[in-house]
Amino acid sequence: MIEAASGGWVEFLMALAPRQLREAFIQYPSVVMGFLSMALSALLIAAFWIIYGMMKASSAARVALRAQGLKRNKDHRALILIGQIEGADGRLRQKMREAVQAHFGRFAFQSEVQIDLFPIRLGLVSMNAHPEKRRRLAVAACEVLERTAADVVVWGRRNMWTGQLDLRLVEAPSYGRSPDLSAITLQWRRPQDNMSVAQAFAFACARRARPVLNRPQDYKPEKLQPIVENLDALTQERDLGVSETLLMEILNDFASGALSLGERGGQVRWLEKALAARQHYLDRVDRSQDPGAWGASQQEIGRALLALGEREGARDKLEESVSRLQIAMDALRATESLQHAEVAARALQRAQAALQQRKRIGLRWPS
Repeated sequence: MIEAASGGWVEFLMALAPRQLREAFIQYPSVVMGFLSMALSALLIAAFWIIYGMMKASSAARVALRAQGLKRNKDHRALILIGQIEGADGRLRQKMREAVQAHFGRFAFQSEVQIDLFPIRLGLVSMNAHPEKRRRLAVAACEVLERTAADVVVWGRRNMWTGQLDLRLVEAPSYGRSPDLSAITLQWRRPQDNMSVAQAFAFACARRARPVLNRPQDYKPEKLQPIVENLDALTQERDLGVSETLLMEILNDFASGALSLGERGGQVRWLEKALAARQHYLDRVDRSQDPGAWGASQQEIGRALLALGEREGARDKLEESVSRLQIAMDALRATESLQHAEVAARALQRAQAALQQRKRIGLRWPS
């Protein structure tokens, strides 16, 4: 029955064909069938690309409409976009969303945040790749931020065997600054680590969307202290399950915040914590690779020693403070960290004056 049906279709098609084609088919059936097969293949390929183009256009239209809606409804809240995560399903992206929603305020004065699972797929270049490749990817991410009026976009890949998340983050650049691409990794595999890892991820987003501890002196100590305490808890984790890059960011912000609390609040414990954290940070920084961060770390160590020396009347700490601040000045002069250099210069003058006074009176200061 099948052969009869196919034969009927062939007869029907041949009846519709021109007379020349019928005669050619009778004389050269193999050649005609070859040409027909080629024509059918070309037709199928063309149909595939037409359908594929229509799907791409439809997807681009949906993304554009989604971006317009986000930009139109943007309010005072920080807006975080979580893009596609290769090797992960929607549940993981939802967990990431819940993590930021739950912990963002811990590092940003309890401010509200809006998180959108944005349907965007960006590349995932290595941080050791050519700078031009990283720049182009950062520019593409910034275009997404501009279209949506968002503050941070996150995307990445999940290792299906280890559960490790390899993420890329780009924040909206400030005026006159180039787009900056950063990378972090998170061990999201073990359930018992999820709380700390979730907090660390929320901190990474908050640090870029609402930077606080880059200028801790701008905020009152009583408002700053909860953030510093939350960071202190993260630094106490033995195995936080985050990459070196994110751990350095946590250490850096905690040290700066603790130093600010100690200098202005007069609590020695914050100065001691700042000193320990900044020394730990300094041990991980290569001066040749990042002279600005190395010099800024020396400057903060010098300030912490100065504050401790003044409170305890310790001449040795004042002398080490002067030494550290002089080292910081030498390092920062060769960088573009003018603000850190000015802070180091003022602290150095103060440390030298305190040391001279300590030598002059020759007495043990009260603690």
